[in-house]
Amino acid sequence: MISIDAAIPSGRITVRNASDASDIQLDVPKDPESNFLGWYHFRASGVRGRKCRFRLMNAGESRAVRLANREGIEDRWTHTGPLASYDLVNWFRINATFDGTTFDFEHEPAFDVCYYAAFAPFPPERDQRLIAGALASPLARLETIGHSLQARPIDLLTMGAPTPEKKQCWIIARQHPSETQAGFFIEGLIERLLNAQDAVARALLEQAVFYIVPNMNPDGSANGFSRTTSTGVNLNREWASPSDERSPEVVAVQDAMRRIGLDFCIDCHADPELRCNFVWPSQNVPTWNADRQRVFEYFEDAWHAASPDYGLGEVYPGGVPQEADLSMAWNWIGNAFPHALSVLLEQPFKDTRYTPVPATGWTPQRASRFGAAFLDGLHGVIDHLRKQ
Repeated sequence: MISIDAAIPSGRITVRNASDASDIQLDVPKDPESNFLGWYHFRASGVRGRKCRFRLMNAGESRAVRLANREGIEDRWTHTGPLASYDLVNWFRINATFDGTTFDFEHEPAFDVCYYAAFAPFPPERDQRLIAGALASPLARLETIGHSLQARPIDLLTMGAPTPEKKQCWIIARQHPSETQAGFFIEGLIERLLNAQDAVARALLEQAVFYIVPNMNPDGSANGFSRTTSTGVNLNREWASPSDERSPEVVAVQDAMRRIGLDFCIDCHADPELRCNFVWPSQNVPTWNADRQRVFEYFEDAWHAASPDYGLGEVYPGGVPQEADLSMAWNWIGNAFPHALSVLLEQPFKDTRYTPVPATGWTPQRASRFGAAFLDGLHGVIDHLRKQ
């Protein structure tokens, strides 16, 4: 008998009918108290050698909450497919179709159990392994700077020895829990940063200290939500006026940034519609100036030179807003720290336009390597960053 289960780490799916392997009907649940949906991760068992057809019956409902000005961009379900794995380590891509309502894919698993997800999960235990691995180095320290509404810790990793002359570089991730690419990005970044044989890493640690928040939304990650916390709050719309009652995660990070200082920040996300690694500065915030645009151009040129997976020339989807939304992290940070360079990163769920790998699309391995290459971009701009 086939069983479909979402009671697994970061799992999310609802079963309509799984009695027929050739027509397994599923729904993608909405986040609590919101209309956001998109993340799915489930385990299918009893499937070895069976030709299975999986249909996400309500996928089209996600189009009602698309971001603004996306008319010329394909939706999240078109020309893509799920990632699948037998061991939760090695993931492969399956082709799928979307008719505007139902997301449909077929697979004949080689083993009794197969996992399917919108992207490879980065569950809570992997967060803890990432932290434990980093803390094995004498260069790393950890501070719990706050707690989520469900009492999970908000952890801040400090990499390097602080001194008054060093730049303060922040990396924050996973405000939206389904954007697991950010976890793999940070894994690659930390692994390289702590490699004593890497000349770029050594040079950066001589000039900067890294402050890394690997997971700003641990409640959402644990519960398998798409964009919100356990109470339906989108943390990346809370930065203008966070509160302990709605968004203690943002309060904790803002307080730490003010206490420590900030000269550079990258806010790590992923976009299920874009076919690129998109990076954008906090343009049009009230404190924006032309000097920061030049610094950003140094940064993206160096990153592109290190990794063609970062393609130059991508434009802000729908055009740059005339007025920056200060409820978004990278805009609030860029405005609150006028000397600093604050940027948004969006990795793809699908693939990159200019450096595609059709057989797999974007993968955890590529995200990890992209995180390692980020250090080359930062190295190329570190001398141009202004100290607070």
